[in-house]
Amino acid sequence: MPSAARHQELLTLAGHRDCVRTVAWSPDGRRLATGSGDARAKVWDVETGKELLTLRGHSDSVYSVAWSPDGKQLATGGWDNTVKVWDAEPRQARHCGTLADRP
Repeated sequence: MPSAARHQELLTLAGHRDCVRTVAWSPDGRRLATGSGDARAKVWDVETGKELLTLRGHSDSVYSVAWSPDGKQLATGGWDNTVKVWDAEPRQARHCGTLADRP
């Protein structure tokens, strides 16, 4: 088994107010999406570590994040029983819609 001492940490992304529950690389490998117990998703530049977007709209923890194949949208799934779809371009970030668990 390879030794952990041989591996170097490349980047630390700090900014969530609660534990990170999910992480996903963008299709082009340039961005990372995270979802947290703070009910937010964030998009990060993996080269610089800069936070590009904070996506607010869930009322409880974000447990799932997934990129569209072209990397222009991000879907987030929350403990609030909703899936939200977002424009994921930093200059155009906006909430596109919600799929809710309905009785």
